[in-house]
Amino acid sequence: MDKVLIYIFLILLTTYRTCAQKELTAIVEYNRIINNTAGTSYATLYRLYCDTQSSFYERIGEAHRVTNKKQEGAELHGEMITERVIKSGLPHDYYYTNVKSGDIIFREAIVRNLFIVQDYIESISWQLHSENKKIGKYNCQKATTKYRGRKYTAWFTSEIPISHGPWKLRGLPGLILEVTEETGKYEFHATKINLKPDIKKIQNKLKKPDTKGIVKMDTYIEALRNKAKDERAMMIASMPRGAKLLENCDECPDPKNRSLELYND
Repeated sequence: MDKVLIYIFLILLTTYRTCAQKELTAIVEYNRIINNTAGTSYATLYRLYCDTQSSFYERIGEAHRVTNKKQEGAELHGEMITERVIKSGLPHDYYYTNVKSGDIIFREAIVRNLFIVQDYIESISWQLHSENKKIGKYNCQKATTKYRGRKYTAWFTSEIPISHGPWKLRGLPGLILEVTEETGKYEFHATKINLKPDIKKIQNKLKKPDTKGIVKMDTYIEALRNKAKDERAMMIASMPRGAKLLENCDECPDPKNRSLELYND
């Protein structure tokens, strides 16, 4: 009897080790696209490092003008990019999530000020729909939600059972490959997926970021609410004497639609 128990224990231990070794990890590249009212669009490359518990989503490149959203030859689908148009001297933004602790730690610049912020993983109420489409080689399902003041339509694939996506969007039964925001201002498109990444690289990226100088969400939200006013003051200060800032026109940016998270109330 004891030998049988030992044998069963060894089988279970081997199975556990095999499953642990096969924990799903991925590196996914996304283009975050911002569409402006004047008809111009800009894309910035981001990279998501993730396993089943944690993720680290960071900006990789500078913003470029999008000239053709149906780029040929991309692994999934992507954007034809030309001419770098926006360059920032500030450190790149990132978003770290840990499902076990429930934390989101992110770094983001608002009007040339850099914030490292302590957030939390909020349960996102996704509504699943019957519509399906193919993105690259992956079968995807439609889902919609409202999150942080915006409505989103997402396409996810259960063929990659990782509950992560671009930015802070997560919580679906599969990797999010595409997101569009209701007003049309923001889009996220996965362009490349690596399901066999270097494990050491993943482990290094999924370490908790340095939290020196971290601020609470209340401080960040106040900065977002003042963003349009502060940007206006900065632009006026940089203009030649006598010049006037064009405002309240059809092509002018909506001051209440300047950030992914909306706290205008």
